[in-house]
Amino acid sequence: MTILNKADSYLFSLSPAVLLGLIAAVMAVIAVVAFKKKLLSLSGAIAAHISGTIVLYALKLEGFILFLFFYVTCNVVGKVCRKRAGSDGFEKKGSCRDALQVLANGLMAVVSALVFMLSGKTTALIMFGAALAEATSDTLSGEIGRLSSSDPVSIRTFRRVEKGMSGGVSALGIFGGFLGAFSISLIWFFFFPVANGVLYALIICLSGLAGCINDSFLGATAQALYLDRNGRYTEKEVDEKDQPLELVRGVRWLDNDMVNLSSNVFACVLAVGLSKIIG
Repeated sequence: MTILNKADSYLFSLSPAVLLGLIAAVMAVIAVVAFKKKLLSLSGAIAAHISGTIVLYALKLEGFILFLFFYVTCNVVGKVCRKRAGSDGFEKKGSCRDALQVLANGLMAVVSALVFMLSGKTTALIMFGAALAEATSDTLSGEIGRLSSSDPVSIRTFRRVEKGMSGGVSALGIFGGFLGAFSISLIWFFFFPVANGVLYALIICLSGLAGCINDSFLGATAQALYLDRNGRYTEKEVDEKDQPLELVRGVRWLDNDMVNLSSNVFACVLAVGLSKIIG
């Protein structure tokens, strides 16, 4: 029995009320620290607290550690890359994640955890892995891609675009995306020993990377893009005076958060579909 198994056995031998209270308390500490470090806004901290509590309760320490690995890795890599690369000049949301950003990247993982708790089906574990693989892949692709010496190219037109603009891809960014998906699938494989685990881990990695690519494609085609008063492209819907900006491409309601959520759902659906082929 591994250390995690022993810890699970001890924790989940507690009464449900005590266990839930303990988990909520631990998650509250983590959320407060993230808020104090300005990794999460107040709404983001609340969303992360609820999400983490559900995942830990539903998937025990294995699921929670994988969930925490995603958030910590993405935030640490993001801060390091932003510090080294500096501002990319393109207007997006800041690195302090709000509730919408947290849910856009973590909602499907939470839903998958709940489905597994209620059904016990391996498919739900695969969905959980794919959701985190896509979110990690997309985040690391964007953050590591900042370090590229040249501007990315649009996945749609293959023309150079500003660093940070949705839909832009680079070799370094693609490598970051693969690294993110692979790391999640590898940890998933060791934490969730199921039949055909190697094949399922491969599906999780491929689905996560495919979701990342889908995110870039949506970002270059359907995501809302605006023109500010200075003639620069931005993903912000209004200016500093809360005046609406001109929509020059895409669908107004399809902002970066919705693209992230859509791509996360895409990765989960793809992973489930491929897993059904295996068995």
